[in-house]
Amino acid sequence: MVIAVPETDIARVRLWCQRRIPERAQHQVRVEFEVRGHEVILVERRVPWDSPNTPFGSAWTARPFARLRHSAVGWRLYWPDRNTRWYLVGDVPAATSVPPPLEAGADPRPPFP
Repeated sequence: MVIAVPETDIARVRLWCQRRIPERAQHQVRVEFEVRGHEVILVERRVPWDSPNTPFGSAWTARPFARLRHSAVGWRLYWPDRNTRWYLVGDVPAATSVPPPLEAGADPRPPFP
């Protein structure tokens, strides 16, 4: 059964993304999210190295770095490999709200061996 992503959790993800990158660096890198069904994909966007004056748009590179999946058991955190295949982060338990998995995803230590 697919459960829709609650609007309150989308607002929390939006706020989290806005706070990840200092304002002084947002012309070079941004953290954004995409909602796809019952999933939230966190994406890092960077300006192309060969055209630093490109306005924010499709010319920026995009790299997904985390996926939050919402289900009846709660939110689960996944990480992508280099081919963008997703794997569950096993040591982060399911949570009823978004902040615990988001904070686990912000940990600089990799969640995988």
